[in-house]
Amino acid sequence: MDLVTRHHLKERGVGFYADKLCITPKYLSKIVKETSGQSAPEWIDQYVILEAKQMLKHSDLCIKEISDELNFANPSFFFKYFKKHTGMTPNQYRNS
Repeated sequence: MDLVTRHHLKERGVGFYADKLCITPKYLSKIVKETSGQSAPEWIDQYVILEAKQMLKHSDLCIKEISDELNFANPSFFFKYFKKHTGMTPNQYRNS
């Protein structure tokens, strides 16, 4: 969890975290699921979404800047990712 807390802004892949722990992504996923009941990607996504929500509600950054800060390839991908995980677009969330 410490690694996710430190690196979630730039890294969303399970492989990155597994490599840092010197274990395989499959083993990391298995251990995380057994321990928490959630998959490793779900934990990572939760951190990214919490950060995005914080930025949307408590900063003056535009969506493109938030997308860049969270290391998304482009704002369109960020929009799709955010909507998939929250059910609303970043703009809808910011204005709610």
